[in-house]
Amino acid sequence: MAIVSVRMEDETKKKFETFCDSVGITVSAAVNMFVKMTIREDRLPFDVKGHSFEPLGKVVQAKGVD
Repeated sequence: MAIVSVRMEDETKKKFETFCDSVGITVSAAVNMFVKMTIREDRLPFDVKGHSFEPLGKVVQAKGVD
């Protein structure tokens, strides 16, 4: 079994923990569900829209940075 560390804002973590508690799962279980669904469907299990989710390469190209 592997350990994965993720950086996120404190408030985001608190809200996610609260959500997970409300549906009766652990944060670890929720992350595992996300990863397994991503692998099974060979895509992210939600639509990605907006500048904040663009891959870094596209952002760099759009800004003309080499």
